[in-house]
Amino acid sequence: MVGVLIAAHGGFADGLLSAAELLVGKQKQISTIGLYHGDSIESFEERVLTMLSDLDDGDGVLVFVDIFGGSPSNVIVKAISAGRKIKAIDGVNMAMMVQTVIQRESSTLDELCQSCYEIGCMRPALLHEKCEEMMQNNETDDNDDF
Repeated sequence: MVGVLIAAHGGFADGLLSAAELLVGKQKQISTIGLYHGDSIESFEERVLTMLSDLDDGDGVLVFVDIFGGSPSNVIVKAISAGRKIKAIDGVNMAMMVQTVIQRESSTLDELCQSCYEIGCMRPALLHEKCEEMMQNNETDDNDDF
């Protein structure tokens, strides 16, 4: 099974995993790591490398980071450059996490990465506009009954 690492600033990674597990249940072979004020980059990198090794059972590891160019992202880019069997996506969000936990047992690393990337590319929705649209459609449907 593809391992998963969420690396982000502060407690974002923990919160994201907690929210995903609320929806789909407790997960195995997923780890989170946060970079906090006062953490050294060297120590953070060592912990990330250890986690990557622990998570890879031979199928590779899909890594999510919060923002491109941040320290967690830079550490992951360095790990990729060293030839580790990982794929990584920045801009992690809840939709990506849910897709990951649903699909990772039946997907290869490449398939899972592509699927999560596509989910992440979906544009955000303006909920107030969607609500208005649904209300208008409801009114139209109600009028069609006569």
